[in-house]
Amino acid sequence: MIRPHAESFYYSDTDFEAMKRTMHSLREKGADGFVFGILTQNTPAQAAPRIDVARNKELVELAQGRPCTFHRAFDLISESNWDTALAGIVECGFTSILTSGPSGGTAIECVDHLDRLVHERLEQLRGRVEGHARLPQIIVGGGVRATNIGMLWERTRAPAFHSAALAQSSVELVSDAEVEALRAALNKAT
Repeated sequence: MIRPHAESFYYSDTDFEAMKRTMHSLREKGADGFVFGILTQNTPAQAAPRIDVARNKELVELAQGRPCTFHRAFDLISESNWDTALAGIVECGFTSILTSGPSGGTAIECVDHLDRLVHERLEQLRGRVEGHARLPQIIVGGGVRATNIGMLWERTRAPAFHSAALAQSSVELVSDAEVEALRAALNKAT
C-alpha cells in the first residue's frame, strides 16, 4: 500500500513525491501490485471529494503494468458522484477498487450500496468504456469476517473480498483460524 499518512486521502506535493519514490523502491524490490488512492482537495466551490485523475494516473503508469487497486478513498465519494468517479478510475487504469461503500461504514452497513455498485453502476459504465479500457473489479472490504462474508456474497455477488482477518486480541496479527473460517464460509456460500 502506498499511503504516506493515514490522515486523509488528500496529499500535498511533498506527499505525492514520497508516494512516487516509495512505488519506485517497492517496484525495484519485486512488488507485484500496488494499492493507493488520491482525492482532490476540496474547495468552497467543490464540496464533494473527487478522484485526482492526473496524480493517480501517474502512479498507475509508474507501476509499469503491475495491477493497481484504488484504495478505500472511494468510500468518501457519495453515491451520486460514483459515475464520474468510476469513469476517472477507469481512465487511470486501475484494475480494482477496494471499498466498503459510501460513508466509510462497514460492508455490512453499506451492503445495498455495494450491490448497486457491483450490479448497476459498473454495468452502466460498461457501455461507455472505450477501446481497450477494462472495468475495475470491486473488492468488498471493511469489517469482512467469517460471520458475515456469506451474507455479503449472497447480497452482492462481488468477485472479491478483503479482510484483515485479525486475531481478536490484536491489531497486527492475522488469525489463521479466521482465514480458514473465511474461506470455509465463502465456499459454503458459493
